Amino acid sequence: MAVTRISGLASGLDIDATVKKLMTAEKAPLDKLNQQRQLVSWKQEGYRDVSSQLVTFLNDKLANLSLSSSINAQKATVTGDTNSVSATATGASGGSSMNLTVSQLATATRVTSSAGVSATDTKGGKDGSLLKMSDVTGSSSDGSVSIALGNGSAVTVNYSATDSINDFVQKINTSKAGVTAIYDSGSGKMSITSNATGSSAINLSGAAFGNFNIASSTASDSANSVLGKDAKVNINGLDMTQSSNQFTVNGVQLSLNAVTPAGQSSQINITSDTDKLVSSVQSFVDAYNSVLSLMNGKIGEERYSKYQPLTDDQKKDMSADEVTLWNSKAKSGMLKGDSILEQTISNMRTAMVQGVKMDNGTTISFAQLGISTGTYETKGKLILDTNKLKTALEQDPNIVNNFFGTNNSKSTLDNKYTENDGILAKMKKITRSSLESMASTAGTSKVSSDTNSSFLVNSLLGGQLTTLDRQISDMNSRLNDKETNYYKKFTAMETAMNRYNNQASALASFS
Repeated sequence: MAVTRISGLASGLDIDATVKKLMTAEKAPLDKLNQQRQLVSWKQEGYRDVSSQLVTFLNDKLANLSLSSSINAQKATVTGDTNSVSATATGASGGSSMNLTVSQLATATRVTSSAGVSATDTKGGKDGSLLKMSDVTGSSSDGSVSIALGNGSAVTVNYSATDSINDFVQKINTSKAGVTAIYDSGSGKMSITSNATGSSAINLSGAAFGNFNIASSTASDSANSVLGKDAKVNINGLDMTQSSNQFTVNGVQLSLNAVTPAGQSSQINITSDTDKLVSSVQSFVDAYNSVLSLMNGKIGEERYSKYQPLTDDQKKDMSADEVTLWNSKAKSGMLKGDSILEQTISNMRTAMVQGVKMDNGTTISFAQLGISTGTYETKGKLILDTNKLKTALEQDPNIVNNFFGTNNSKSTLDNKYTENDGILAKMKKITRSSLESMASTAGTSKVSSDTNSSFLVNSLLGGQLTTLDRQISDMNSRLNDKETNYYKKFTAMETAMNRYNNQASALASFS
């Protein structure tokens, strides 16, 4: 029920100001609840800052480094005849060595019109943009043609009678027939060429092709039909036939460019790409140091307990700059000494120091790759000596791949790392474990690096916020009742005093 508030006309009191002062003391417990809520919220944000960078570390940095091209980088060097072939090494290339000669390049099958179309456009020519399919076919009906490569399935291409020849050509080229059609407005002829090289025939059907005087390819070359050829190469004494000029042998991607001159050959040697491997290791070191620096900063950040979150009334008496400075102190140290971050840091540093135990019983230490930790003050920061790494690669080209990549493919099975896991597998497991702990504690995302992402409600801190929100709501209801009760009492007082004054005035009038 609404309460009529009467100002202090009878008593002379400033009732609103009086009630406000009384409520200030009553609101002290509510202010503490709001401050507790703000601290929990800031702690959640601190966890989210860390989880965001860990997700980036896991899904971006570690994922990219997991690629064989990063930790098992190879490079191909072509000597001798360097014009006939190009080579690109992949992570599966190993230490391949090839001697190669090209005796025939792969070509594509092609068919052309034996004569131009008989129709002419309004200008007496054979312009493909002016001639309609109805002019070519002599029919006003829509139609279709089919195209098949070799023994493959035929692809149907539909056309309208009102389509121009150029429209018809475009429909062929944008279909899934795997051919390229070209029309020449000067001669009125068409050619159709297979997009793929090799000896596959082009099989055409449909009356429209007859009107263009173009027919399927034949088993042998003719004036209007050239059957594609397969590439022929000899690699290390072995004759090979390939339908394409681009193919892969032993993980080496080969591109044939020309027939090898008589008496010459191309020598292809695959070796470790030292510069790429050094770059990959440096990339890991930088990413690791960045994550470690953030977590060390969070757990070591000073906590200023005297600086509590400001109440709304306190903010009113401060400038914007003063509020910002105060909050920077109040928010500091939300994760100081946090057990999740300390455990994550400890696991990461232990994993690096532990090294990687190989199946043959030997252990590869990070020091063998020229990696070391700095002084005590750097708190586990890694330092890479690139000269030492290059020397290590000269002695063992597989050392980077073994140190980082061992058991990487099994890293998703669980989050418990062992001494047999490579560094990437270890870091992935440690990072996922940390993200799961933060998700259950603060409701942070395990997959998103968005620093504005919402928090999961079902978490430890989420539960605390829910409880605080309920307590704050209950407290506001009680304070509203208390304030209303104060106004009721002052209103009753004002009413009584006003009645007394009226009586006094009435009695005075009889004197």
